[in-house]
Amino acid sequence: MKGFRVLAVLLVVALAAFAVGLAGCGDSTTTTTAGATETTAGTTETTAGMAVPFKFGLAGPMTGQYATYGASHTAGADIAVEELSTKGGVNGGEVSYESGDDLGDPKEAVLVAQKFIDDAEILFVNGHMFSGATLAAGPKYEEIGLPMISPSATNPDISALGDFIWRICMTDAVQGEGLAKYTLEDLGFKKIAIMYDDGDYGRGLADTYEAAFKAAGGEVVGREQYTAGDAEFKAQLTKIKQAAPELIFLSGYYPEGSKIVQQAAELGITVTWLGSDGYASDELATLGGAAVEGMLVSTFFDYSKTDPAVVKFVDAYHAKFAGANPDWFAASAYDVVMMVATAAEMAGSNDRAAINETLGTMGTYEGITGAITFDENGDVLKPLNIVIVKDGALATAPVQPAM
Repeated sequence: MKGFRVLAVLLVVALAAFAVGLAGCGDSTTTTTAGATETTAGTTETTAGMAVPFKFGLAGPMTGQYATYGASHTAGADIAVEELSTKGGVNGGEVSYESGDDLGDPKEAVLVAQKFIDDAEILFVNGHMFSGATLAAGPKYEEIGLPMISPSATNPDISALGDFIWRICMTDAVQGEGLAKYTLEDLGFKKIAIMYDDGDYGRGLADTYEAAFKAAGGEVVGREQYTAGDAEFKAQLTKIKQAAPELIFLSGYYPEGSKIVQQAAELGITVTWLGSDGYASDELATLGGAAVEGMLVSTFFDYSKTDPAVVKFVDAYHAKFAGANPDWFAASAYDVVMMVATAAEMAGSNDRAAINETLGTMGTYEGITGAITFDENGDVLKPLNIVIVKDGALATAPVQPAM
C-alpha cells in the first residue's frame, strides 16, 4: 500500500525540482512549494534563513481517568526533546511539541486531530495512544497527509487506515497469537481461563488469544468480562474458580487487573497469572501489592535490560522522576520521536511528505523498545517480551517466548 504513495511523492518532488530549475538555473539553493529553502549542506531552512522547526503533536489522554497513560506518554517525549535539543535540534531546527488531550475518547481525538492539522508547523503526530482514538483520528491525518505514528494503539483495523498511519507496537492479533503460543508451548499450560475488559482492546485481544489457544490444542474452561472502572469481580472469579484453570489470562489494564488478582487471592484462587501489555507498569505492583507478585506480563519495553540505550533512557527517567521506572508507554513515546528525527535527518528535510516517505524506506530502526521494522501496512515487526512482578517491580521473566 505504502509503495504507491512513495512513488507519488517521488514524482511530485521530481516535478517540483524541475520547475524550480527552470525558474533559477545555477542557484545554489532549492525552494520548495512550502516556501522553504535547502542549503547545499542539506539543512532545511525557511525563506528567512532560519531552520525549519522540528515540531510535532503529542496526542493522548492528558487528563481524566486515563491520565496516567498520558503522563507516561509526555514523559517519554520530554526526554527525547531534551536529548535532541542538546544535539542541536533536527536538521538545525528547534525541537518542540504541542499537546492534545483526547481523554482516550474517539470524539475528542477528532478535535485534537483537527487542531494539529490546522497547525502547518506540525510535522507528525506522536499518538494517539488508544485504539478507539486512533481509529477515529487516523482518517483525518491520512486525508491531509500528516504522518501519525502511534506508540501504543493495537487494534488490527488500524492497519487499513492508509499510507500516513504507522505504529511501533504489535497488533492485538499478533500479540494474542504469540501469548497463546507462549502459554501452551513455553509455559506448558493446557487448561486456562480468560478475564477481559469489554472494550475494543480487551475484547479483541481476548478473542485472538482464545482462538489461537484452542487451535493449538488448549482448553479454555472459563471466559468472563468486565467493564473499565468496575471494582467488584468476585462473581466472575467464583465461576472461574469452579472450573479450576491452571492459568488465568487478563486482557485489559492494570487499574482493574490489580483488583482482580487481589480479589482472587481472597477467594483462595492460586493460579499463574498472565497479563496483556496494558498491565506493564510498576503501578500494577503498587496497586496490587503482594497479590500480584509472580504475575507474568506482556510488554513492549523491559526497563530491567542492560542494553546501553535502555540504561541511558532509564537513567534519564530516574533523574526526572525521583527514581521511578518508566513503563512501555513512555519508552514508546521516546522511540517515536527519535525514530522520526532519524527519518527527517536521512531525508535532509523537516517536511511531512519527506518524513513519511523515509519512514517507509529507512529499513530497521534500533529503538529502546526493540528493533522497529515496518511492513507494507505501517505495522511493526517485533518479538514478544515477558516481564514478571518481582519485589514490587518488573523484571525480565525467566521464561521467554521461543523465537
